[in-house]
Amino acid sequence: MPGTKILIVDDDKDLVRLLAKRISQEGFEVLAAYDGFQAVHLAHRENPRLILLDIKLPAGGGMGALVNLKNSLKTESIPIIAISALESPDIQLELKRHGVDEFMKKPLDIGALLEKIRRITGTADRSSGE
Repeated sequence: MPGTKILIVDDDKDLVRLLAKRISQEGFEVLAAYDGFQAVHLAHRENPRLILLDIKLPAGGGMGALVNLKNSLKTESIPIIAISALESPDIQLELKRHGVDEFMKKPLDIGALLEKIRRITGTADRSSGE
């Protein structure tokens, strides 16, 4: 979907580069933020179609960014895929309570992530070779 923006939020710049490369190969425009404050600012300014949000972040944190995004009229309807190495049921319950649409554990399965992105953005019928 040309012009469809996806915001990747993670403090691991290597992971952001890898995800950005694969996601842009799918035809999406990729935005990147490396902390919670940048994530909220970019989401408000750019209105992405989807946000991939690491939960353990500096400056505002992932959970803080999630709460800010879901409590703002401008960004509350943007789907969010939470990404974390933490996968306890308590954390997943807390994420759902704050409005996360999907959860994925690190290390990421890129193929599964791309499938979720396609489904959420309505491009699931595209062939991708995954």
